[in-house]
Amino acid sequence: MPRRPTPEFTQSFAESLPRSYRDKYDADVVVAHATVANTRGDAPVDVGLFGRAGNGLCVVAEDRPGLLALISASLAGCHLDVSHAEVYTRDRGGGQKEAVDLFCVRNLDAPPGTAITRADADRVRVTLERLIRGEENPKGVVDREAGKSELPAGKSADATVRFVADPSGGLATLEVETTDRSGLLFALASALYEQNVQIVESEVRTVEGRVFDRFRIVELDGSAISAAHRLEIQVAVLSAIEPARRTVPPPS
Repeated sequence: MPRRPTPEFTQSFAESLPRSYRDKYDADVVVAHATVANTRGDAPVDVGLFGRAGNGLCVVAEDRPGLLALISASLAGCHLDVSHAEVYTRDRGGGQKEAVDLFCVRNLDAPPGTAITRADADRVRVTLERLIRGEENPKGVVDREAGKSELPAGKSADATVRFVADPSGGLATLEVETTDRSGLLFALASALYEQNVQIVESEVRTVEGRVFDRFRIVELDGSAISAAHRLEIQVAVLSAIEPARRTVPPPS
């Protein structure tokens, strides 16, 4: 059962997340997210509901390489389609990092506008726990439940993959714009995981069949992505979007 946090826990939770998070969410939504974190405790993961629209899913888990790919596979495996996502990482103290990942989803097995339920959240949690324990292959889950992730024959992904300058002048944010398809977020997150980078923050939007994703990434040791590695990442991401494509635009 969800465990409502104390005001002190909620304040500490909010302060441990980026200012962009605190500026975006009202107090009642922060409490909902903090409740999931409080309920998780030291368990590998917990999943809860949030928001008045009836489509908010909050996943709180021990941070680890490849976590977003595992979460994406869990959502696809539970027939939940992602229209918006935000990925955050917070410091719990003592060197412990916790992922707070927020998703707006819809149940593909229910009529449009149907609110997701506690049962949906529990299915995602159970599926994600199995993937974290290595009891199932995430790609197998995506391919089995969401259908093949390739584009239909004859269709181009019409993709743009580029790095853009962050406020400090570095090149740490990867932007991806392409045609939406089943399993796309899993494919992108998997490609980044295979490139041995950390996703520090991310925002995913789907608008009228087009995906607009931003990933703030660093090397595993926290350092900036090198120019050579940026090109490798672009190639890997484009290959994940459309396996036949092997060229990328020059870095801006």
